[in-house]
Amino acid sequence: MAERSFANEVGKLRQGAGTTLHVEGILAVTKALLQSGIAYVGGYQGAPISHLMDVLGDSKDVLDELGVYFENSASEATAAAMLAASVHYPLRGAVTWKSTVGTNVAADALANLASGGVTGGALVILGEDYGEGSSIMQERSHAFAMKSQMWLLDPRPDITAIVNAVESGFELSEASNTPVFLLLRLRSCHLHGTFTASDNRRPPMTVTEATRRPTRDVTRIVLPPSSFQHEKEKIENRWPAAVDYIREHRLNEVFGEDLADVGIIVQGGLYNTLNRSMELLGCSDAFGDTKVPLYVMNVAYPVIDEEIIEFCAGKRAVLLVEEGQPDFIEQNINTILRRAGIPTALHGKDMFTMAGEYTSLVLTRGLHRFLTDYLPAAITAEPALLRPADDPASPFAARVEPDLVRPRPPGLCTGCPERPIFSGLKLAERETGQHHVSADIGCHLFSINAPFDIGATTMGYGLGSAAASALNSKDSDQRTIAIMGDGGFWHNGLTSGVGNAVFNRNDQLLVVVDNDYAAATGG
Repeated sequence: MAERSFANEVGKLRQGAGTTLHVEGILAVTKALLQSGIAYVGGYQGAPISHLMDVLGDSKDVLDELGVYFENSASEATAAAMLAASVHYPLRGAVTWKSTVGTNVAADALANLASGGVTGGALVILGEDYGEGSSIMQERSHAFAMKSQMWLLDPRPDITAIVNAVESGFELSEASNTPVFLLLRLRSCHLHGTFTASDNRRPPMTVTEATRRPTRDVTRIVLPPSSFQHEKEKIENRWPAAVDYIREHRLNEVFGEDLADVGIIVQGGLYNTLNRSMELLGCSDAFGDTKVPLYVMNVAYPVIDEEIIEFCAGKRAVLLVEEGQPDFIEQNINTILRRAGIPTALHGKDMFTMAGEYTSLVLTRGLHRFLTDYLPAAITAEPALLRPADDPASPFAARVEPDLVRPRPPGLCTGCPERPIFSGLKLAERETGQHHVSADIGCHLFSINAPFDIGATTMGYGLGSAAASALNSKDSDQRTIAIMGDGGFWHNGLTSGVGNAVFNRNDQLLVVVDNDYAAATGG
């Protein structure tokens, strides 16, 4: 069951070259995939990328016309493994999921894919769920890109920039024989804007044609001795090829290059928020007409040494806007500057918060501090959000007594059919006493909060049963209880939880919530 239907919008996917399309970010990504000549596409649901799967599902007729294979994958690992089709064949493929949890699930397949490399372009579209509206642990996908050396695109939240990133992602992948991550933050997925369309391209080779001409390259298979050569190939061949492509095609952008002897380096996905903060301080406008030089990293990894050196040379100080921790990019740039003997002062986490979402408030405060120290003339406005909270003009001034405002954590929707399950468990506790309850990913996770107050841990999708395995003492008269949805059950709950419990003869109660109205796998 789709989150929403795009049946009325998918007709725009047939528009040809020169047409101006006004679309949501997700639809723009789909159109860019078709313009890139993909042969296959798959993925797994999860915010903020779920709508991409909905669009693809509603676009079946368009995909069939072009000979594009599409499937709703059973898990992120299944989706990642699909990209094996691009290892030996000149097939362009794309998969998508929620990150970082989905990337964790897909880790084995991605590591093998990145080691052997690809022939056809392979693009992994990540819905980066980091920040105050997130439903998962606060981690970044950047670490995985560095670990396996998969290039990471983080385009500006602009429809044209996103479309260009999709198309460039395939070309970068093929130029360097490396799979590529395309990071789409929440705002990028759902912003609206226009771009000029190109014609859709039928893949030069379809998956059907590939199966009729089986081929293999032993050097691409992750098996000794080839696996030892892969690391050498990454450093000596793939990395330089990626750097050459990124520089030649100017995937990163510079704005206002010679306007001042200070500058700002920003991840592409944070550009809009940064520009809003600059606008509030009077050093840019709504259209990005900046008074301070900007280097926009639409490619967050690899960092291009030559471009960093060119941007920082001759500047007294540079401010890096890097959201989340650890400070991967800041450490990298510091190393580049010091090795090159460039004395430019680099600021970043010392001006901003070390962790957490970089909201307009966080960026405005940090930017104001940096410009006050290095370029005070650029500040021509004093926004209200910089005023202290005890100032009545501050947007953070108390409007009501704090005691009157009660926290409202997320919970089950009114009328949710899962509510009676947890109501029943609470009533049963009156007779049996409390049990250790191991929770699982899904809406039923909200039973952890009031008024149910059920559930002690959540360790991953389908791991509710396994997470209680160490507490299944045969000497205890209190059985553990595990709860998971049918999506998690089919994801890996049957094998990791039930299979483990049967093998080890654990006397555990497992409650499977048959939420067929919204099961992620349709199970």
